[in-house]
Amino acid sequence: MAGGTAEGRRVFVSTLPAGPGERRLALAVVLVSVAIFLSAVPFAKVPLGQVWAFIPIYQSALVVNDLITAVLLFGQFGFLRSRALLVLAGGYLFTAFMAVSHILTFPGLFAPTGLLGAGPQSTAWLFMFWHGGFPLCVIAYALLKNDTREIDGPAGRAGVAISSSIAVIVAVVCGLTLLATAGQHALPAIMRGNQYTAVMLSVVSTTWVLSLLALVVLWRRRPHAVLDLWLMVVMCAWVFDIALAAVLNAGRFDLGFYAGRIYGLLAASFVLMVLLLENGKLYARLVQSTAEAEAANRAKSDFLSRMSHELRTPLNGIIGFSQLLELDSLTPEQRESVEHIQKGGRHLLTLINEVLDIARIEAGAISISLEPLPVTDVVGSALDLVRPLARGRRITLVDAVAGDDHVMADRQRLQQVLLNLLSNAVKYNRDDGRVEVSCTKAGSGSIRLAIRDTGRGIAPGMLERLYTPFERLGADRSGVEGTGLGLALSRRLVEAMHGTLHVESTVGEGTTFAVELPPAVGHSAVVAGTNGVPPSAATPKTFGTLLYIEDNPANLRLVERIVSYRPGLTLLSAVQGRRGLELARDHQPRAIVLDLHLPDLDGTEVLARLRGDPSTRDIPVVIVSADATPGQVTRLLAQGADAYLTKPLDVSEFLALLDRLFNRTATPCATTT
Repeated sequence: MAGGTAEGRRVFVSTLPAGPGERRLALAVVLVSVAIFLSAVPFAKVPLGQVWAFIPIYQSALVVNDLITAVLLFGQFGFLRSRALLVLAGGYLFTAFMAVSHILTFPGLFAPTGLLGAGPQSTAWLFMFWHGGFPLCVIAYALLKNDTREIDGPAGRAGVAISSSIAVIVAVVCGLTLLATAGQHALPAIMRGNQYTAVMLSVVSTTWVLSLLALVVLWRRRPHAVLDLWLMVVMCAWVFDIALAAVLNAGRFDLGFYAGRIYGLLAASFVLMVLLLENGKLYARLVQSTAEAEAANRAKSDFLSRMSHELRTPLNGIIGFSQLLELDSLTPEQRESVEHIQKGGRHLLTLINEVLDIARIEAGAISISLEPLPVTDVVGSALDLVRPLARGRRITLVDAVAGDDHVMADRQRLQQVLLNLLSNAVKYNRDDGRVEVSCTKAGSGSIRLAIRDTGRGIAPGMLERLYTPFERLGADRSGVEGTGLGLALSRRLVEAMHGTLHVESTVGEGTTFAVELPPAVGHSAVVAGTNGVPPSAATPKTFGTLLYIEDNPANLRLVERIVSYRPGLTLLSAVQGRRGLELARDHQPRAIVLDLHLPDLDGTEVLARLRGDPSTRDIPVVIVSADATPGQVTRLLAQGADAYLTKPLDVSEFLALLDRLFNRTATPCATTT
């Protein structure tokens, strides 16, 4: 992706518009520079001592400054992909490399005539090439900065552009160095000893004009970014540098010679300081954004927990009491009414679960446990669950999965995805149709699970809307039940397992959904646990006292009705945590059912006190809560809960758990739902 987001582009000094504060500061710097320049002009030709250490110290600092500036600008180019930034970064790299050539050829510094085969004209010509080349790069930058074309492509393309730019700069610097050394006889003489010749005036005037031209072009190319503003300050400093060091002075080692180079060092520092300040601000913003994102994730997790509780709590009563009604003797009309209640409640529960799952994925709060899974096992389990639905539509289910392929996936989440895709393949199929599940190896080496139906198919123009939440593509008018969230959730779950979900469809022939997952090469299969058969409504030999700590009257009444199907159980109830602790100590119940949201104490505090009291430490505690977040379940089990059930309660499952608790030996129970 080229260029990043539009909002992200605005944080860089190369794109951020210059404000009044930056303009005033830049103007102040220029005015101070002008004042110093004017005060130095009358003394420019005053000879000073030959301080040989000045040259290496000054130019080493210059090289380091320019290299760091070039690296920072190349970094911005990598994000923004702006041709103008690439040229400007190359200009700073050019000045750094030319400064190296200049110092190596300086006469009398490392050798009487300089290194690299330099002669008496080499250093002066390198200075002219150096101070003429950078303004040309600035002019090119100014002309390109409003060009909206970018260097598109993946991140590697930016690296190629940077590498190519560096190679070109190195080639140019080597060529100019070779011209100023080996080819110096082809150039007119501009130095005689440490003094300038008459030709020097015309050569240096050209260089000076280029700096002025760069300043004018920058000024005219509006609007000005912060970087443009400081580049204009730099070009002013370059004008003063050339004027003092090569126009108004008499030669080397006079006041103009030293003062001009100081201006050059300042020129190299302005943009660097702005870029370093920008990096500091960006880092501070990154830290702040990270803290805000973490706070937002915590708030989102708290919101999910609260919404899970608030939505599931009323459903607990609706679905729970309807399940109890099913256990009673009902007339056909009454049983049909109960089935409608159950159907509506289950539909709403499915919707709530899918919305919360999508929100958890977006918040990064969903728990994914990848393990090697045998494809035949997972597909077989999913097909078994959907067979009753297929039987009602006379749809043939074909299991074409063979072999011993294994995938790396989360068993529960993969089962959820396959069940959703198979249910859709049955619901949106034609009567007497066919659904086939196959397993093949994809070209990328992944395992491809394909579910093909013989339904009406999906028009090509509608495929792009297929994964949009609550988008049912008109199926809501066909009478087929659904929430419009299943496919959106399935794709996100598959991606969370490092896989992909694809769809192919032909109108009138059918649709194929394909799940591609990484293979589990060299791993043993994990054998699935078998689902227990729900117990009958009246399982005998269940005796003892059950304590239920809950403040919701409807939930209390529901559990009272459920426990009535176990005549050997005595139910004690408490609507406050402190009262529940008292009853637990006084009556020593065989098990405790605990809600987390209590009026006086939080359920986690009640659990901690139960586990901290020697008289109640060994009593099994079952958490029953509408908060179904995986982190909450894991945390409560780690704190000593024996089981965690989520509302709405499954009556058969709850009765089965009570039977195990009241008929077990001392072996601890760690059942979770």
